Amino acid sequence: MRNLYRIFLILALLAVFGLAFLFVTVNTQPVTLSLPVSGLQWQVTLGALVVLLLAAGLLVGLVTGLGLRGVRGLFGPRS
Repeated sequence: MRNLYRIFLILALLAVFGLAFLFVTVNTQPVTLSLPVSGLQWQVTLGALVVLLLAAGLLVGLVTGLGLRGVRGLFGPRS
């Protein structure tokens, strides 16, 4: 039963990855990003914007996780 659960989980993750890959490759419409800094404007595709936002979220989560582990290490018991 445990192996069946693992196989199902892997298949579900592959399905989600496949749908995300299709979304990124199909959406080629340019989107204009207007930044408040000196009127900068970028033209990027919607798929690239989604990948960029996911990568930024991954990095923020990674830094936050490492930061929390570091704070816990400061106040945790010493061995």
